[in-house]
Amino acid sequence: MSNSKQMDPMSHEKVSTDGIYADEDGHEVALKRGDEFPADLVLGETTWELKGFSMQEGEIDHTGKDNTSLRKHVDRGDK
Repeated sequence: MSNSKQMDPMSHEKVSTDGIYADEDGHEVALKRGDEFPADLVLGETTWELKGFSMQEGEIDHTGKDNTSLRKHVDRGDK
């Protein structure tokens, strides 16, 4: 067991760092700062672990570059 007291983010929390995240089942997704962590189709609400920092779509930067600016979201009322 890890001695770390840091908790991984949960579904529906806001993403604070651009990156590639994996859920408890190992499904990976690229998320940007300001996005919301999705729920897994099978597991429902799940925790997410940062696997790497994203540079461009499909690329991972393991050097830890600064975040990009927040994405603006429009409420489309489809929830």
